[in-house]
Amino acid sequence: MTHDPWEDKRTITHWSFCENELYRAYNLLSDYDRENLLWEIDDELKQHDDKWDRSTEVTNYLVSRKLVHMQTWRLFFKLVKKHLYNYSNIIGDPEIRKLKVASCWAKRMKGVTQKLYDGQLYINYGNTHKHEHFDLGMIYYLKNPSRIYGTLIENDDREIIIPGDENSLLIHHSNINHQPVNPEPAVAKDYYRCVLVVDFVAPYKLEYYRSLNNG
Repeated sequence: MTHDPWEDKRTITHWSFCENELYRAYNLLSDYDRENLLWEIDDELKQHDDKWDRSTEVTNYLVSRKLVHMQTWRLFFKLVKKHLYNYSNIIGDPEIRKLKVASCWAKRMKGVTQKLYDGQLYINYGNTHKHEHFDLGMIYYLKNPSRIYGTLIENDDREIIIPGDENSLLIHHSNINHQPVNPEPAVAKDYYRCVLVVDFVAPYKLEYYRSLNNG
């Protein structure tokens, strides 16, 4: 049996950054399942006009729609739960297992002009943000032209860029400043960046978050 030197055998890794544990998992879904998710996201974005976050497209109603590829979505959320539990075990905090999914949405950077990119998406333009109402965040890099287009995280006047390997996920503290590292339009026009984001809250915060979200 021949050995493929290019086969990615990574599974999980984790490390501490400014007293917060970061977690990475790799090679999660088959090409078939990823294509199903991409189709669902594309179909959802075609249905709504209120989908723009600066120059990137964002789904606002993804998980509230009638999902077509239910088996793939079940598999995706099974992986979400599995790696949330892994993270809980690694940091030794059983309360993490009790967290609930507060939101799940997709973000796609596709078909953006260079002018809009330079003015809104370039990494030096202060696009950092945080999700103050959430306790933990997960980013799944569903499609990405290169691992260099990952996620920048800031904390205590320090910053790092976490690589965004395609078909991998990152668990991080979403109440800490972060921002996407978006590809240049010349790159994205041939192979765009698309992520799925899952936000978690403690059970007692869930109703409060829903009340904020509803208005």
